[in-house]
Amino acid sequence: MLALTMSVLPAIALAEKSEGQEGSNVAVTAEIQGASSTQRVGESRDQKEREDGLEATSSNQIGEDQNEEQEYGFGRMHLRLENATTSALSLEQLKQMMEVRKHELDDEEASTTPEDRDIVKNANPMRLAVHTLLASKELLGGIGGQVSEIAKHMNDSIATTTDAEAQIQSRGFLMHLLFGGDSAAANVIKEQVAQNQQRIDDLTKLLGEANVPVDIQATLTAQITALKEAQARLEALAQKEQSKWGLFSWRF
Repeated sequence: MLALTMSVLPAIALAEKSEGQEGSNVAVTAEIQGASSTQRVGESRDQKEREDGLEATSSNQIGEDQNEEQEYGFGRMHLRLENATTSALSLEQLKQMMEVRKHELDDEEASTTPEDRDIVKNANPMRLAVHTLLASKELLGGIGGQVSEIAKHMNDSIATTTDAEAQIQSRGFLMHLLFGGDSAAANVIKEQVAQNQQRIDDLTKLLGEANVPVDIQATLTAQITALKEAQARLEALAQKEQSKWGLFSWRF
């Protein structure tokens, strides 16, 4: 019996040792698998963060592009806005300021590239009129502030319509042939013309009701007439552009 027991003990010990090693191996394997799984989860998380970062960067870039598009509007023309920081104190001074500004506008027209010269030429009467209205603030008494405010809106409108007109002029033959006129630019011009006509009516009413010297009133009325003529030209330009049809105009 003793001999039998002694012979069995080594076998049991060997079996227990094997089971222990196997358990250790299983534990190590499980630990490795767990670490690998954790690493994969971490890598997936890092990858997602990178993708989210790229997507956010892309969205920001799109936003910047849209902002840039909104900033530069339609075309290539970016005329300097009128800014008469000095108000005339007499009619003679006002006329001198008008003469100086007219020479500046003529020089700007002469130095403009040939493809844009007509656009600048068309805009200059409006620019001179706005300059005159802004410079006459102190000569108009109580309505001076109102006239200046209207002139500032007209000033912004000149930049918008000039830009849209440049867009129309730059439309190539092929685009006209295929799609007709630039209806988007034409609509912008028509909207501005409608607003400007109301502003011109407001200016006319203010000058007619206020106690403004006759000679000053005559000078400003001539500039308002120039604004009216400019709006009539812009309205005709927009209508002409909208009437142009292309081969695929029916699709739009």
